[in-house]
Amino acid sequence: MITSFIMIIILSVVLSVSAILYSQLKMIKNIGDSVVSFYAADSGIEKVLYYDRRVMPTIGQDGQGNNILAERGLCVMYNTSGYQQTACQGSDSSFDPSVRCNNATVPNALAANGCDADTCDNCEISFDTTFNGKSYSVIARVQNNPYLLSIESKGNYGNVVRKIEIFSTSRY
Repeated sequence: MITSFIMIIILSVVLSVSAILYSQLKMIKNIGDSVVSFYAADSGIEKVLYYDRRVMPTIGQDGQGNNILAERGLCVMYNTSGYQQTACQGSDSSFDPSVRCNNATVPNALAANGCDADTCDNCEISFDTTFNGKSYSVIARVQNNPYLLSIESKGNYGNVVRKIEIFSTSRY
């Protein structure tokens, strides 16, 4: 009788410790997934900032034959106007999957809505990218009054989603 009582106590302790360890292991896995999700969201932010600030399309030439560059690169992230360097290269398999954009929304009536490369002062773009089991989805907006760039990026890995939002009122 006493031995069965001791066995029940030992079994209870073992089951309790197992339940605690299982929940702790699950939490540690989620922490790791959270970090990966955060970095995936950061990749989306960096992609938009790179193209907005470093990939300026040539929109014409001055009287001396020098190229005139657009003020922003955000509005040419899609190859809608024949520009060569675009962030969303489509489904061409020759490009790295982390470069491709899926479910990209190209704004309608680009020039009328401020999404043309010459002005790029009132535009919203969105896309998502999936690579190596990670993904991020981005919505980027530029407004001219006041000059505001906002980027919202959600990273996803495993069952964890992390979101980063940035706002910039600087032109550069």
